[in-house]
Amino acid sequence: MKEKSSHYNEIYDYGEVPEDKRVVKPRELFPIWFASNLTIGDFAVGFIPVIMGLNIYYTIITLFAGTFFGSILLGIISITGPRTGLPQMSAGKRAFGKKFGNFLSSLQWLNTIGWTTVNLVLAAFAFTLLFHVYSVISILILTAAIFLLSYAGHHVIAVFEKIMGIVLAFLFIFIILISFSKYSMISSYDPLNINYSVAIGITLAASFSDIISWTPYAGDYSRYTQDKKSVVPYVFFGSFSAAFVSEIAGMLVAILSLNPNGNPAIDMQIVLGKYSVFGLFALFLGGIAADAINLYSNSLSLKVIGFKFKRSTVVIIGSIITFLTAIITYSKFYLFYEDFLFILDYWITPWIGIIIADFFIINKNKKFSIINDYNKTGITSYLIALMVSAPFMNPGFLYSGIISSMYLGGVDISYYISFIIAMLLYIGLRGHNNTLSQTA
Repeated sequence: MKEKSSHYNEIYDYGEVPEDKRVVKPRELFPIWFASNLTIGDFAVGFIPVIMGLNIYYTIITLFAGTFFGSILLGIISITGPRTGLPQMSAGKRAFGKKFGNFLSSLQWLNTIGWTTVNLVLAAFAFTLLFHVYSVISILILTAAIFLLSYAGHHVIAVFEKIMGIVLAFLFIFIILISFSKYSMISSYDPLNINYSVAIGITLAASFSDIISWTPYAGDYSRYTQDKKSVVPYVFFGSFSAAFVSEIAGMLVAILSLNPNGNPAIDMQIVLGKYSVFGLFALFLGGIAADAINLYSNSLSLKVIGFKFKRSTVVIIGSIITFLTAIITYSKFYLFYEDFLFILDYWITPWIGIIIADFFIINKNKKFSIINDYNKTGITSYLIALMVSAPFMNPGFLYSGIISSMYLGGVDISYYISFIIAMLLYIGLRGHNNTLSQTA
């Protein structure tokens, strides 16, 4: 017979958390999302506008806007956790049906593999510089640490993120203070003339997509509480404050490095000089904090699909794939990172629109239930939204949407298009179907 922990039975990590087990206070969500966004991934987002030549004023405003609106959506989606007690992708099976929901869960599995790889590579940059070891060794050690945390489960991760939130906050504030000690260099920053609309559009998309990539995870952690009202502010402030601080730190380091070389850890080392040890610790510890959540939710994604593996087995599989992917992408990281950020959220934003419509408009006060087959309304809305947004896509390779390339200078606004279209279609089609059923 399996031994129960003092807080959670392991079986709850695979599905619904019964109401009598939802004992976590909403405030516990703040350190989870705070620590997981004080990371080198968010730090690297701050490099993008500097590399594109955007000035400080527009950079700060754009990063603020993208991070702010992304964090709002993350907070809203988190409400589905206490409403259902289910992992996030299970909670989507009413809007899409079980079968299509399983398909989306497989996309979420790829999503978590991708983000675990991104943070692992970035953390390995810092770990390699700090301890002077081969990159393969760095990736192996960090993968082992992430595996142990994810294997331990929700409670251990929650405690770890609480500790990391304090440690990382001090480290990132320290990075910003040291950077501001070179204020004369920052104030003299004068980027080359560029197409500001393109730079703003890409920076906005990068900061927005960086945050909303967490939304398919949201309910995985909020399902341990029953307080629906307090979930949003704790998730919002945790994610927004941490991500924005990390991005600003990245922006300052990118500016002071004079010529960002594609490896933020090296630029950090150059800028901080004798204090670089603190910055490098922040970068690799932040990677571990983010990837503990990434790999844990990765294991839940396969369980939601219906795989009968033990969670420990699923975590091992995810760790091995992530390790191998990190080795392959390590030397060409920034090419991989920018393309990944843009492609990643094509499937997520219409999903968010439909989840919001389903939970907060169509079924606002109804008891949750899963549709076992297909929900044609959800699937139709989702696919049409993707098709309508396709001309606005511009992932950087393979495909360039005609509207994006010809009229928007290459800026990708498909995320916003697919989100709005999917939400409105779902509401409209459900209303139309209800009308037909009443008149039949």
